[in-house]
Amino acid sequence: MHPMAFPAPALVGIADTNALAARACNAASRSLAEELFTGLAATGRSNTFVSAHVPGELDDHLAEVAAHYPGLLLADAERVLWRQVMPGVPVIDLAVGDYLHPRVRAFMGTDLALPRCMRGDPDDIGTAALAEFLAPAVIISADSVFTRFGLANTVATTWLPAAHMLLEAAGFEATLTETAHLLEFAVRVGAGVLSGAASVARCYPFPAAGLLIGAAFIAWRSGCFSGERRRAVGYQLRQAAGEGLDRIDSAFSAYSQARGALLVVEPYGVPTVEQLAARYLARIGRPLMLPELTAALTSEGYPVTSAELEKATSRHPAFWGSASSWTGIGRRARSLRRTSSPSGMSRGLTGPESL
Repeated sequence: MHPMAFPAPALVGIADTNALAARACNAASRSLAEELFTGLAATGRSNTFVSAHVPGELDDHLAEVAAHYPGLLLADAERVLWRQVMPGVPVIDLAVGDYLHPRVRAFMGTDLALPRCMRGDPDDIGTAALAEFLAPAVIISADSVFTRFGLANTVATTWLPAAHMLLEAAGFEATLTETAHLLEFAVRVGAGVLSGAASVARCYPFPAAGLLIGAAFIAWRSGCFSGERRRAVGYQLRQAAGEGLDRIDSAFSAYSQARGALLVVEPYGVPTVEQLAARYLARIGRPLMLPELTAALTSEGYPVTSAELEKATSRHPAFWGSASSWTGIGRRARSLRRTSSPSGMSRGLTGPESL
């Protein structure tokens, strides 16, 4: 992590079928680009993922969701979903053991004799398991089962505002991180210019001294050193600094409000090597060579060896690659329903090469 970048761990979004279908249909019905999930992907701070069962459910249920939007053609909803939304929402395949986590097993309890607050839903176990696997994460769903088990604080009427709060927080974090990199670049450029000027002055002391004296004389003649000019400049600097601090304070307040309103699925227990690797790769959004991943995890306080990482990533379905090449996570979501679309947008692409 950049030393000046935003210090809080980036939150990833875990979307379920109903949220993705609803946003695609909403955008298609208004003939607009979808902005929520594409916006989260664009920030780079809250990448969004889905469990392996979601693409199939989208094929099965998109028509039902589209029927609630008068005049919306299914083909238009599919176009927005598979061309705009899903290319930025990778699928993460999980191992059997990931579904056995204590916070996830509760979703298997479907006995009608159980009180509703304790009753799970096997259809949502993949989403819950993925949130645990990539924690800290925010589940983007209108399904009340996640609320019942304390993994989300949203229901059908509040999940969309919560998702926008996640987008707002991610955008703020991304802006702060980008600013840190720009400041570092500016400092390095400035230091390089000063270093170069000092080197020239050492090689040509008399011409350099002449230029400095000449510049000082011109500034004096133009009144730059007068008391009135100094007071005016000082006032302008103080005013700009005050306005800047007010904007920063307002931005931090808005961020704190947005992030504080989110119920985050926090990491639980000692993370496995697979979880460490998956959580890091999910946040940087690109594959790494194993030595790079090893160094990154070690720098974050998780000393692992390349051999341990190779063993962990090679046996878990979430990862692709090998010890001699890049190691990445996730695959592009694709529709299982073959259509006659000339672009092949419903068929999509499989495998890491399409991410």
